[in-house]
Amino acid sequence: MQDHSIETPTTRNAKNTFEVIEKAAIKLFYKRGYHGTTVKDITAEAGVAAGTFYLYFPSKIALYKHILSNFSHNIRKHIAEQVRSKDTRIEKERAGIKAFIYYAQKNPEMYNIIWESLYIDRALFKDYYESFAVRYVNGLEAAKQNGEMRPLDSEVVSFILMGITNFIGLKVVFDLGENNTDVDHIVDVIMEVIKHGLFK
Repeated sequence: MQDHSIETPTTRNAKNTFEVIEKAAIKLFYKRGYHGTTVKDITAEAGVAAGTFYLYFPSKIALYKHILSNFSHNIRKHIAEQVRSKDTRIEKERAGIKAFIYYAQKNPEMYNIIWESLYIDRALFKDYYESFAVRYVNGLEAAKQNGEMRPLDSEVVSFILMGITNFIGLKVVFDLGENNTDVDHIVDVIMEVIKHGLFK
């Protein structure tokens, strides 16, 4: 996913400029969408010259891929930090879901940027979610091996759990429906469904 043609800065000033451009792009992609944002818009928002933009990014799509890759990395890192101390798979699921919700609350623009990849380049969208699923499957397989999970199709289960987490995040972040302030209650309901199912 990462575009290796991007020139990663090494000096403090260059890093600051790189981050300013990145933040400006995130703001505008969130507000206007990828196709509604030009490089000129980004440089104007960042307060840099067009030539400065091209010192680091060969194109708008390269910058977008960089941002998408960063969201993917940061979400995984944030979740991993929260689940590391948990012993059981069910505890890891609870901690991971809650971590995702809190990350999404702090970074609501991630939904626009991630999901817009479907309309920018479907391969990016596919890679984003498949790469998440691969890592999820590894954890689920381990849970099956130690008897914590029933012998179900781990890949299907991974997408089920990702779907739950994604849409609960949407509910909370965009205040869909009611009762979105009590994250603990919402996660409790999710875990009740995961542990005991829906139907009698």
